[in-house]
Amino acid sequence: MKPITTHLPVDFSSKLDGVHQGMAERIYRAEPALATSDLKLLENPKAFWQRITKRVPFPRTPAMKLGTLFHTYILEPDVFTKTVTVCPDEFANKTRKAGKEWWALHGGPNTIKEQDLQQIKTMADALLALPEGDKIMDCQAEVSVFSQTAWPVASKCRIDAYDPNTATVYDIKTCAPGGAHWKTFARQSKALKYYMQQFNYTHIASREGLPIKRWVWMVVETGGDYLAAAYKFAPEDMVQAGKEVTANIERLMDCLELDIWPDYTPIKPETIQLFY
Repeated sequence: MKPITTHLPVDFSSKLDGVHQGMAERIYRAEPALATSDLKLLENPKAFWQRITKRVPFPRTPAMKLGTLFHTYILEPDVFTKTVTVCPDEFANKTRKAGKEWWALHGGPNTIKEQDLQQIKTMADALLALPEGDKIMDCQAEVSVFSQTAWPVASKCRIDAYDPNTATVYDIKTCAPGGAHWKTFARQSKALKYYMQQFNYTHIASREGLPIKRWVWMVVETGGDYLAAAYKFAPEDMVQAGKEVTANIERLMDCLELDIWPDYTPIKPETIQLFY
């Protein structure tokens, strides 16, 4: 496909820098700076441009909503209590009159059923039972970091849980049943480029005086046996992550300079061979 030439600026105009505690997620997300989720898309610059200019909305799946609710339940319990409404079982069925009336009065984007809350509590029990699970409760939660110098454009990251005593990051990942197995998590980590997240967060935080000496992935299944596990990436993975992050930054700077945002599809018809 012909590359997009936009003649429209991509906005990285944030002037924030440093470490920010207690910043609301909506304020963090609204700040125009390069996030890791954007950075990962730069293997397909057209996809990056369409997301960051909001030409194509970022998809929100039920699994992502559950993950967000779980993060809030674990890391910001006060926020969860204030913002999440739990529908009693007797009103859960929206097709019945009583249910329709209850949801009309109390329903909203953060309204969940009692069975959903029980699911979240079961996940929490599994996560907190891990050898370092209880340490999360004493960590600094949802730490927002902004930098003007980490990369040529303003950048940002939001750390799940940070232990200042050991300079450890605990990052929570929710997954489908079976996803906490190390082989499955390894595949998921490569597919979703979690290794790039670890490298980029560490780089941005270090530029702003927040050392990260250790990173632990806390993985919890959303159903089935509700298994949980903790993993660390090998040092060699961070070498590869650094190469990919740097390549994507260079690609971004080229796209910004030329105002050209190509994708991975061919411009002209190409012959592909189905059988070898």
